[in-house]
Amino acid sequence: MRKVTALLVCVALCRAVGAQSIAEQPARFAVATIKPSAADAAPVTQFRGNRFASEGTTFVDLFKYAYNVHPDQVVGGPEWLRTKKFDVLADPETEKRPSSDQMKALVRQLLAERFHVVMHQEQKVLPVYALVKTPDAPKLKKSTADPSGIPVAGYSPTGELQVGNATMGDFVRFLQRFVLDRPAVDQTGIEGKFDLVLKWTPDGVAGDAAAPPSLFTAVREQLGLKLQAVKAKTDVFVVERAEMPAEN
Repeated sequence: MRKVTALLVCVALCRAVGAQSIAEQPARFAVATIKPSAADAAPVTQFRGNRFASEGTTFVDLFKYAYNVHPDQVVGGPEWLRTKKFDVLADPETEKRPSSDQMKALVRQLLAERFHVVMHQEQKVLPVYALVKTPDAPKLKKSTADPSGIPVAGYSPTGELQVGNATMGDFVRFLQRFVLDRPAVDQTGIEGKFDLVLKWTPDGVAGDAAAPPSLFTAVREQLGLKLQAVKAKTDVFVVERAEMPAEN
């Protein structure tokens, strides 16, 4: 049967990550609260010390963070998964802050336990953006941060994305999360961690001669890379059932 609980999917994907050490992290958050957000709350997801915190986030917002997917990769399920907003505060109660992968694994477990999701995973051909090399040398600044530290990002809807201590895979996930209208994949083959600043003029925004270029031109001019529109088989998660989490 293809039907599985989110818990089983979580376990399978946790094994696939490989970068995390199960022995070094708790299996779940020790304390976690989920409550409805204000209707007009802007979505925010952040770490507060060792804690995971989000405000104004839908189930799909939390899911795309935990599974590194675009909303287009979450299909089916009740409509409130995409419209109902929640505030989440979850504490693993550990002395050392979990790594980015470890925190995502904890959020996957939280979604499984509190939303009681039944879903299955399959592949569909979807429009995606592939980040690829160009004939020119990449213009990338190596990060001087602790290599074991988490990647960080700052985004402005006026057209600026700053990332720190990020791999190319992290970078495309941030682009996917904040900027792009479809899933994105890293096909550069570039290894290492980088600190990058990308500035562009969003579509539909009038700019003068000094304004940054469009997003795709900015990626090429400022980073020496290219975003290429392609179609590819992509993992999707088909939600068959989910329950509204109880307040606490």
